[in-house]
Parts: sequence; C-alpha cells; structure tokens
Amino acid sequence: MKKLFILLFTLFVVNGLNAQSCLPEGIEFTTQAQIDSFQMNYPGCTEIEGDVEINGDDITNLNELIVLTSIEGYLNIEGNDSLISLDGLENITTVGDYLQIGGASYYLGNRMLSNISGLENLASLGGGLFIERNIALTSLTGLENLTSIDRGTLIISGNNALTSLTGLENLTSISGWLMINSNWTLLNLTGLEKLNSVGGTLLIDGNHLLINLMGLENLTTVEGYLNLSLNLSLTSLSGLDNIEAGTITGISIYGNLVLSTCHIKSICDYLSTQNDSIDIHNNATGCNTKEQVEESCALFSMNENITNHKFQIYPNPSSTQITIELPYTLQKNTSLTISNTNAQQLIAQPIIKQQTEIDISSLPTGIYIVKVWNDKGVMVQKVIKQ
Repeated sequence: MKKLFILLFTLFVVNGLNAQSCLPEGIEFTTQAQIDSFQMNYPGCTEIEGDVEINGDDITNLNELIVLTSIEGYLNIEGNDSLISLDGLENITTVGDYLQIGGASYYLGNRMLSNISGLENLASLGGGLFIERNIALTSLTGLENLTSIDRGTLIISGNNALTSLTGLENLTSISGWLMINSNWTLLNLTGLEKLNSVGGTLLIDGNHLLINLMGLENLTTVEGYLNLSLNLSLTSLSGLDNIEAGTITGISIYGNLVLSTCHIKSICDYLSTQNDSIDIHNNATGCNTKEQVEESCALFSMNENITNHKFQIYPNPSSTQITIELPYTLQKNTSLTISNTNAQQLIAQPIIKQQTEIDISSLPTGIYIVKVWNDKGVMVQKVIKQ
C-alpha cells in the first residue's frame, strides 16, 4: 500500500511539473497534422500565453488540444472548411482576449460546423465573442457556462441555419454592443432570458424570419442606440418592454415591412421625453412614423384600467364642436381630457350630463386623444380635428 501511495504521489508530481505555460508568441494551426502532433511537440503545455489561430482547409477535429486549460491571448477559429465540431477544447476555462468563431466574410466561416459543443467549460472571456458566417451552425449549445462578457461585444451574424440562441441561457450582461444580424432563419431570441444589461447599442438587423423579440423580457439597460431594421417578418416589439428609457441614447426602427406594434412601454417612455435621435420609417401602418407610434402610445400605454365600454364622439372628424355621449347613466366625479399625441393635455373639464358638447375650434388640425374616467374605469378614443 505504501509503495502504491508513493507511485501515485510521484505521478502526480511529475504531471504537475509537466503542466506549464508555453508559447508566449502564440501559435497558428493550419493543418490537421499540426493539431495531431501538438502534445508531442509541446509536452506538458496546458496554458498558451499568446494567441491561438486555427485556420486550415484540412482540419477536421481538435481532439489533441484536449490538454489545454487556458489561452491568455485571443482564440480565433475561422476558415476551417472541414471542421465539424469543437470537441477537444473541453478543458479550456479561460480565454484572455476575444473568441472568434467564423469571420467577417463567408470565406472565413467554418462551413461544416453545426454546433459549438466543446466549449462547455468556458466561463471567462477577456474580450468579445464573435460568431459569424458559419453557414451550417444550427445551435449555440456549448456556451452554457458563459455568464458575462465584461470587456467586449457579442456579435451573432450571418449564421444562416441558426434558428434560436439556445446555449446562452446563463448570459446576464454584455459590456459592449449586442449585434444579432443577417441570421436568415432565426425565428426567436430564446436563449437570452437572463440577459439584463447591454453596455452599448442593441442592433437587431436583417433577420428575415424573426417574428418577435421574446427572450429579451429581462433586459432593462441598453446604454446606446436601439436599432431594429430590415427584419422582414417582425410584427411586434414586445419583448423589449422592460428597457429603462433613460438608458437609451436613440432609437432607429426602419425597414421592418410588417411591423405595426411599436407602442411598448420602453419606446413610449422614450418618445415622451426625447425629440432627438429618433428615426422611424418604412415599417407597417402603426409604426411607420414617429407620430403614428406616439398616437398608439397615447391610446394604449396608459397604466389605468381601461373599461370595455365605449362612448360616442360625433361628428368625427369635426372642425368646430364635438358631442361626447356616455354609454351609461352618468356617474359622479366623471371627468374628461383631450390631449395631443405628445400626451400634452389641452382641454380638461368635468362631465355633468350624459351628452356633453366640447368646443375644439381652437385646436390645430390633427389627431387628439379623448379620455373619460370615473369610478367605473377609463375610456379612451380618438377624435380628428379638421
């Protein structure tokens, strides 16, 4: 027993001595033979001090890199036409700089990479995360241990087989931009449910099949522009409701051809306090102009409990006078206000009978919001001043 203990202890010490930092100048793998001979060429090397490039037409697997536990520089995996998985990187827990999977052009994508399993133990990134132009990638599974990107941007772009963001379930914060663009089959943003802050612009652009933004419900901070453009199937901005408007520096919403629902709380709050850095155009009716969104906000973004009752306004349109007719017997403490689409109150008065005439001749031509409320609740309708 004593001899066995001594043998095990000796093996432990030898292995510990063999484990070492290496390659301060970094390394570039361009062939499968280089991958296969890594452990023989660099015995005991577990922590690469420099950058790692993996870029070779004949690289099919990374199995012999299983001994690596950390890379102090960046890790760039791009332009590997035969690589089918990242198995072999399972023991890497830290990348000191950015992680790039794919590249800025389709030539630099990993054409056969369908998933990124193999990175399950990666918990720390010193830079950004870029997943780009991997045309066979269907899933981000493999990034479950990544909880934050503290010094950089997250870009998910040009992955034309990607249908969801499953794999990012534990990501809570990004210090820089979040860019999700040109993923032509992306259906939803499932996988980002824990994300609560983005330190730069949120760009969601050119995702042709993206229907909604559900998955971002816990996002409360965007310290940059909110840019939503050219998402050809997007119908609603629901999912971005909880972003605090005060953190947004501007909004740009355009080219979403069927987008008609933009009157969510974050957008309405921003429009109510800002007049600059607003670009809304070429969307569907209801979200085609800043004025349309403001009108919808005035109608639907109120916190009050709007009743199912409707009062009548006639004539509507009108140039001089309108009549307000209540749908029920007059209640005590009934009041009326008329506001413009910027939520500026222009007329306010109590209602003392079931039919009330209101002089609107002094109001400029446009659309106005009429609100009536009492103990029964709140009713809201539009009136057009000619």
